[in-house]
Amino acid sequence: NRLLARGPRFRVEGEIVRDIALATSGLLNPKIGGRAVMPQAPDYLFQPPASYAPFPWKNEQGAENYRRGLYTFRRRSTPYPALQTFDVPNADFSCVRRQRSNSPLQALVSLNEPIFVECAQNLARKILADGGTNDEARVTYAFRRVLSRPPAPEEKQELQALLEREMKRFADGWLNPNEIATGKNAPARDLPAGTTPTQLAAYTVVSRVLLNLDE
Repeated sequence: NRLLARGPRFRVEGEIVRDIALATSGLLNPKIGGRAVMPQAPDYLFQPPASYAPFPWKNEQGAENYRRGLYTFRRRSTPYPALQTFDVPNADFSCVRRQRSNSPLQALVSLNEPIFVECAQNLARKILADGGTNDEARVTYAFRRVLSRPPAPEEKQELQALLEREMKRFADGWLNPNEIATGKNAPARDLPAGTTPTQLAAYTVVSRVLLNLDE
């Protein structure tokens, strides 16, 4: 590992960016083989003028929505946006070598794309369920689960400060914890024992930050 750590840092392939978020959050469907799947995408992409003709893209439900990026349905005229942003090549010609760009749009995708937000919400549940009984232990668990290393003292301090700020914002009524934790205005269901919707929402914010890191 000491030798590998001295090598240059290259971003993983676009399909793997999505897969890492799914695996870290516990949502990844490990099924191998089968048909191509159509994960969530905005409807307007498959209607004129974004598409030259209407296309019946049907958002997957249940576990099929969390298949590996390799199985994402590929349409030449309207590539899947989350993969295209991370330089996954077009499927209509051979690719000798992939491009590796680094743009602000990629950071926006990993922060706001619905599948990444859902990963953050599910990761928050795992943190509260399996991460320990106090915030310090939970922050350490979250950091190790996402980055495969323990946090440095200053990193842990920064994340704990973020957690406290978010808890205060929810307590003061600036944000609706249900919308952050579930994407809806309805209360979260099946909370881990001894936790509150406010905690779930605050850890969702922390999870979004961790999943957004380039590391």
